Amino acid sequence: MSAPSQQQPRFSGGRRAVVGVVSGSAVGGALTMASAPWEAVVLTVLATLVVSLLLGLAQIVMPEESEHKRDLLLAWIRHRDRRARVHERQSAQRTRGTQSRR
Repeated sequence: MSAPSQQQPRFSGGRRAVVGVVSGSAVGGALTMASAPWEAVVLTVLATLVVSLLLGLAQIVMPEESEHKRDLLLAWIRHRDRRARVHERQSAQRTRGTQSRR
């Protein structure tokens, strides 16, 4: 028996960006045909492009393996906890500094 091959994603790489552009253009065209104000058309097209680019970036940044995703999540949680402790120390030092001035 051969090992099962992994299925390739339907839209990969550059095709995802093309899908975002085409969907943004389609929505913009529909709004233009509906006599929507040009501001609404521009905002809708820009929002569609931004969302598609952010989703593409997130897929590039996030690892494929679930174990790696878990490691990335744990590292982010540790970083957030460390930042919270530093923030607490700084605010405690500020309050101590203002109390000694009184």
